[in-house]
Amino acid sequence: MYVLWNETGEEFKPKLELVRLTIPRRVYTQAHLDIVAYSVIDLYNNRHNAKGLKMVYEPEYLRFFQARFERL
Repeated sequence: MYVLWNETGEEFKPKLELVRLTIPRRVYTQAHLDIVAYSVIDLYNNRHNAKGLKMVYEPEYLRFFQARFERL
């Protein structure tokens, strides 16, 4: 679960987690973006099959690049 920090610096876990897709400028071609768009559409169309993931290993640094997950 994604951890946020409030104004006091304490960690808290939000009730609702959303996906954020960011795209760096001048790095990808239109073909790359087409593949991303088709993938998002496919995921939406098959959302009833998506069960989610549970984080089972969380490193201190680069959490989302080195974390390990299990299927729910």
